[in-house]
Amino acid sequence: MKSNISKEIQKELLFTWLKRLGEQYETSFVVTDPALPDNPLVFVNDAFIRLSGYRQEELLGRNCRFLQGKETKKETILTIQELLKDEISVHTEILNYRKDGMPFWNELVIQPLRDDFGRLLFYVGLQLDVTHRKQTESLFLVQQEMYEGIERGYTIASLLQRVCNEAETFFQHGTMCSILSLDEQERVHVVAAKSLPTAYNLALENQKIGPKTGSCGTAMYRKEAVIVDDIEQDPLWEDYRELARANGLRACWSTPIITGEGKVLGSFATYFPMTAKPREVDIDFINRLVPLISLAILYSQNKEETLRLAYIDPTTELPNHHFFVNELQDLMNEKEEGFLAIIEPAEFAHIVDVFGRDAGDELMKQLALRVQRKCRRADDFLARFTNTSLILAGLNDFDEIEAYISLVFQTTQDPFMVADSEVFITLKIGVTPFKGNALVKEEIIRLADMALSDSKKKSGNSLSFFALEQDSGTKREMLLTTLLSQAILRNELDVHFQPKVWLETGEIYGFEALCRWKSVELGDVSPATFIPLAEATGKIRSLELHVLDKVIAWLKKRQDNHQKLYQVAINISTDHFYHPQFLSDIMQRMTECAIDPKWIRIEITESIGMVDFDHAIQLISELRKAGFETSIDDFGMGYSSLSYLQQFQVDELKIDRSFVLDSANAGTLAIIRTIVQLAENLQLQSIAEGIETEEQLQTLRSINCKHGQGFYFYKPMPLSEIDALVNKGQQMNSQLSID
Repeated sequence: MKSNISKEIQKELLFTWLKRLGEQYETSFVVTDPALPDNPLVFVNDAFIRLSGYRQEELLGRNCRFLQGKETKKETILTIQELLKDEISVHTEILNYRKDGMPFWNELVIQPLRDDFGRLLFYVGLQLDVTHRKQTESLFLVQQEMYEGIERGYTIASLLQRVCNEAETFFQHGTMCSILSLDEQERVHVVAAKSLPTAYNLALENQKIGPKTGSCGTAMYRKEAVIVDDIEQDPLWEDYRELARANGLRACWSTPIITGEGKVLGSFATYFPMTAKPREVDIDFINRLVPLISLAILYSQNKEETLRLAYIDPTTELPNHHFFVNELQDLMNEKEEGFLAIIEPAEFAHIVDVFGRDAGDELMKQLALRVQRKCRRADDFLARFTNTSLILAGLNDFDEIEAYISLVFQTTQDPFMVADSEVFITLKIGVTPFKGNALVKEEIIRLADMALSDSKKKSGNSLSFFALEQDSGTKREMLLTTLLSQAILRNELDVHFQPKVWLETGEIYGFEALCRWKSVELGDVSPATFIPLAEATGKIRSLELHVLDKVIAWLKKRQDNHQKLYQVAINISTDHFYHPQFLSDIMQRMTECAIDPKWIRIEITESIGMVDFDHAIQLISELRKAGFETSIDDFGMGYSSLSYLQQFQVDELKIDRSFVLDSANAGTLAIIRTIVQLAENLQLQSIAEGIETEEQLQTLRSINCKHGQGFYFYKPMPLSEIDALVNKGQQMNSQLSID
């Protein structure tokens, strides 16, 4: 009886933690309960909902097999079933289907979680959409999916965009494909062209074809393929050359899409950022795609206006709110300082009351036109946000934003003509700055909306900012910033090592390098204070390079004295990790001192992949090639994805000290055990941080955790004490019991 109660409590605690963890995942995360009939889903995160296309209530309580379709390989299904029957972890690829029937290739990881007695509690499933990689394996599969999609009535825009995405993978990097349709007035409409710049697509919309209208317009006019390998030199692009140049386009091959009766439906085009001549295989590939596109466009013509209205506000002809939110992420990915502003005429409601709703729309149309003419630059993005407001985003240094917004206010100096009457308006503007993708787009919009609410409380033209770090200018922070800068210059920063040991024997096998600051003015300053300060003020790179120099000097000294070398772990912040000179900085130092990179382990945090996942994979791969090992610090705090770990190819997971401190709790211990099992399954080392008691040590030993560090063994020590320790061959405190 007591055992069952304990199991239920442990299960409840673990489930609560899994839900909290899954809610923060950027990739799909689900939990199933094998104790219930048919092993149903009991938790799904937002990413899984988006991936599957189902609502949460349609998912919970069902077995995951409903995602499978008729093209899913039966042998794959049987393999998964057998592994789950034997309670073994799964890592496979399986073809799944979204709610709308669109197939996607799913890289699937299923991890069984057990209690202290080895009894199965849950399965955790991680899904990664790898459709792009799988589609490149077979053009025939793409053709088959296209026909099936048309028969099932999928939206034509999604199907044609899949064709564009697939086509791009068959050409060199940077290729951008587009599909245009042609209406009865011989004007073009963009159907699928997400890789092309938005400004370029908007410029093409509703253009009339002719004998010299770039590659696409001319191809449709001539009813034959037009190959332009250099836009700068070709006369067909004379009227569009500046547009192409402004959007980084240098070559364009276009093929008209023609029915069997000779009617031109549109064009399929491939754009390149460099000059490019087609090969025979390229022409053959395009000729195989065009018949599929012809069939798709015939189906789509009666929905063309609906498609246009899905992205364009009919009153102002601006992108609408939905389109803006999608495009905002691209602007944020520039990793530069920028802003988002919501602009609302204070008199809008009054004008509608007096003149009617059409007058309100006319006001917004005129305001949008003035903002475009007065303020909008090539990189800015203006859209209709709500019926009463516009939304503007752009790249600006933070200290230049207010001056730029002043241009928006200037648009109200002259009256607006509404319902044959002159009206003057005032603007309420809410602004939030952003830097790169440090915040999600929804959060940036929310903060700007909050700033707008504050702006509405003021009279006249008014501007309000909202920033997350409004309190960063306190006197103490200013003092610490100044003293930290001086400390780096005056060499006040020191490095201490904390030994890393084998838990079974207590033998030291390596160290973690930790920065310490003894200020002349303040005395000892906690790392919890000065490390975040260094990150916030841009000094973290200098600080971490200082630590690296100290570590390399210590290794070189021991190497020169023919003493035993130990691997040393160095913490690297996100900003430093992505710095353009990160790899060259450390390689130069290692080369100059003739130290093998294997003696340095780079510790990064879980959130490193949230900044730029593909770049993170590349950097970690280059570190591995150079001979460095890598570690994920504070693992388990809520950001990592198992799929990310498999692609990161790190060497070690560090279990956060908060879990170790709470290891007496059954639910927390289950989490630690899961991390250790995960590391074993991925062939990684795991190390527990913050071990302080004999009880914690024995608990970690019992779940096969092999490595650890903490005050129970050694506190961080100056390098002189470290040398004395390892030179004497001392391994650990005498009170450590070895079983």
